[in-house]
Amino acid sequence: MTQQFKLPSGDVITREFLKKKPAAVVLPVTSDGNVVCVIQPISLSAEGSLIEVPAGYAEDNENSAQTAMRELVEETGYVPVEIKYLGKHYQDPGSIKEPVNVFVALGCKKKHDQKLDKDEFITTLEIPKDEIKNLMDEGEIKDANTFIALAKARLANLI
Repeated sequence: MTQQFKLPSGDVITREFLKKKPAAVVLPVTSDGNVVCVIQPISLSAEGSLIEVPAGYAEDNENSAQTAMRELVEETGYVPVEIKYLGKHYQDPGSIKEPVNVFVALGCKKKHDQKLDKDEFITTLEIPKDEIKNLMDEGEIKDANTFIALAKARLANLI
């Protein structure tokens, strides 16, 4: 899709943008402080796969908290005691209008099998919070949504 914008100079430019559904990312934290991450071998990144936290787009009339909870259970099988909203960010404000809503899921425990789509091949892993910090600092975590969710949770003293 395209949209026209009037610049401060008075010039009018046309920009392309993607129309997407609202998105949510959820940072699952177990009762002992481990962070639950996912790895999906099919990624458009140069590496082919990334360490990420569950995320996805809304279905039907879901609000962002419902999207976060659904993606958490589907991708990991973990269920939290509590979920908190941490704010939002824009993946690419120059081309995507919808924000990504960020949540942290606290007290997570594995209670279900994953409920993956037929084209998803996701594995889960629990990473101790001290190791998460190292992975962030060493550049091993490269997914922007994951990095932002971890940073927001660290700033809120939740991990």
